[in-house]
Amino acid sequence: DTLLVTLSMYLDLQRGQGRDELAMGALHSLVPPDWYAFLTQHSSDYQAALDDSRVDAVPVPASPWPAALRAAQVACSDCRGTDARDIGSNNFAVSAAHATHGHAMLADDMHLGLRVPGTWFKARLQWKEQGAARDVTGVTLPGTPLVVAGSNGQVAWGFTNTTSDWTDVIRLQLSANGQAYRSGGADKPFIRHQERIEVAGAPAESVEVLETDWGPVLEPTGQRGPRHALRWVAYDPQGLNLGLRQLERAATVDEAVRAAAGMGLPAQNLMLADRTGRIAWTVAGAIPRRVGTDDPNRPQDWSDGKPRWQGYLGPDEQPRVLDPADGRLWTANSRMVGGAALAKLGNGGYDLGARAQQIRDALRAQERFDEAGLHAIQMDHRALFLARWQRLLLDRVLTPEFVASQGLQAYRQHVKQSSDAARVDAVGYVLVREFRATLLELLFAPLAGQLEAQGHKFADLRLAPEVPGWALIRAGRPDTLPEAFASWQALLQAAVQRSRDALIARHGTLDQATWGRENPANVRHPLSQVLPPLARWLDMPQHGLAGDRHMPRVHAAGHGQSERMVVAPGHEEDGWLVLPGGQSGHPLSPFYAADHAAWVNGERVPFLPEATQHRLILRP
Repeated sequence: DTLLVTLSMYLDLQRGQGRDELAMGALHSLVPPDWYAFLTQHSSDYQAALDDSRVDAVPVPASPWPAALRAAQVACSDCRGTDARDIGSNNFAVSAAHATHGHAMLADDMHLGLRVPGTWFKARLQWKEQGAARDVTGVTLPGTPLVVAGSNGQVAWGFTNTTSDWTDVIRLQLSANGQAYRSGGADKPFIRHQERIEVAGAPAESVEVLETDWGPVLEPTGQRGPRHALRWVAYDPQGLNLGLRQLERAATVDEAVRAAAGMGLPAQNLMLADRTGRIAWTVAGAIPRRVGTDDPNRPQDWSDGKPRWQGYLGPDEQPRVLDPADGRLWTANSRMVGGAALAKLGNGGYDLGARAQQIRDALRAQERFDEAGLHAIQMDHRALFLARWQRLLLDRVLTPEFVASQGLQAYRQHVKQSSDAARVDAVGYVLVREFRATLLELLFAPLAGQLEAQGHKFADLRLAPEVPGWALIRAGRPDTLPEAFASWQALLQAAVQRSRDALIARHGTLDQATWGRENPANVRHPLSQVLPPLARWLDMPQHGLAGDRHMPRVHAAGHGQSERMVVAPGHEEDGWLVLPGGQSGHPLSPFYAADHAAWVNGERVPFLPEATQHRLILRP
């Protein structure tokens, strides 16, 4: 059961499970190579790699926009894309030279689904080992004997999801009768497993699972087409162990970095600070050594044995950054490195980088920090990402004639006055956000429809619509315009009208369409969702929250900062550790919601436990 808890985190943190690569393969078959490269490029507008590597923008190709992406031949039921496979988790650190008290500090806020009882449980573990005193404080994942993020007095550590590439989809070459597949140049029979699924109130059902040398055979995405198998780190012994325990004993960042390569967990950005004032970043988890692959973002043919995973990287091969010259490190699910290091990690659908860039710039804007200063960055909800979309609206779309003819005076005023931050009372922020999402949806609806016709979703792609979408809007070429619109101005104005109408339908009036109403806390108990009368006792108070996806304070109606931690190893008494709920899972306990108000209001809860008030003694 302990190991199943870790495997459940794989499902949560690496949830593409081949759907993303299948969708990328479908995209590759729909468009010419130059348009595929354009659509799937890394963001060049938001770059915050730790090694200062940069990627160049792929310009809009000179060739015509593919006809398949211009006409809505098939309507899409789920037309919206996503800017990243993940929407959260931040960590960052400053060396001793940039702390007011002269000690290295670490900040960590892991973003997950929010609920009560919460994901994390605070713990302080004190014991003696071979005459040495051990003292570890942080958050545990109930069901595992580990402090997942915290400090041992010598080293502090925290995680964010890497969003790198930890799977490969293999296109199977089947035998004539379909009962075998080709591997290493020879036909091999499938291994067949019968899985019995118990069904409440009905007979059990049996499901046959086929397995290959590389992993299980995926369910087909359509009625016809090739079969595929999934190669995933989670299927290998290297992907699962309790190596994370080594951080509880690490004395320096060097020891922690070396231990990271052997950890069996969903691969994470590991941020470190130690008592001597040093900081470091590396990837914790097993990194496959890919050989013979040309494009791991889409399905590949491994039948001849040349493309494969040749084991896993050793400790000395792991990407890492130790003791950066400017004394600052940060991660936020975006591309962290370039060149050969990026080739090792791959791209699993990185975040755009706007959030990472906002954190980096905040760290560089100030010379020295204390714990409250790093916590303030965690709470930053400035809408820097939407600034260019606001300018687009004000400078190009909301012309005097359009505003007058459509009665958009109040709309324009809100956009001008309250779109600078994701505040609970902001209407302008909601208008700009919804305009952007609607415009990108209309622009890529033909592509979304084509993908759905093949059994895929637009959101499955390792593609951030923001990047090619903004480039197409700026270029304004008539041939890249969806067929349903006569001009780019007509498309832009349609996005305003449709997004406005949708918001009025939800809230009644524009003045009521505040971000707080759009973005409720939604920290709920599983039982209240099936027994609503229990919600008043089981759920946290329902109110709007500041913050959104492309800013440090991430929150999206039930998904957000599952903990906030700031700590300097060796000076834990000054640290912060705040949860969305509390320590108890019993709704009548005074500790059920102990941290919630502080979490909402950005207030301090001490990292270390305070004076003991209650004691629970377990006797054999």
